[in-house]
Amino acid sequence: MSYAVDREPVGVLPFRELTFWQRLSHGIFRRQRAAISRLDVTALSDHLKRDLGFLDGRC
Repeated sequence: MSYAVDREPVGVLPFRELTFWQRLSHGIFRRQRAAISRLDVTALSDHLKRDLGFLDGRC
């Protein structure tokens, strides 16, 4: 058996607009990510800063 393989470059897919539900879910998850609290290094004690490596002088 032998097979013929075409080695032509394949074009890029056309861009599709996001649907209403996709835009809605992106907006919801973006707000949830923004609501997540971040680690405030200045509020940590020196013991925790040392344990996490912030007092090594390499930051």
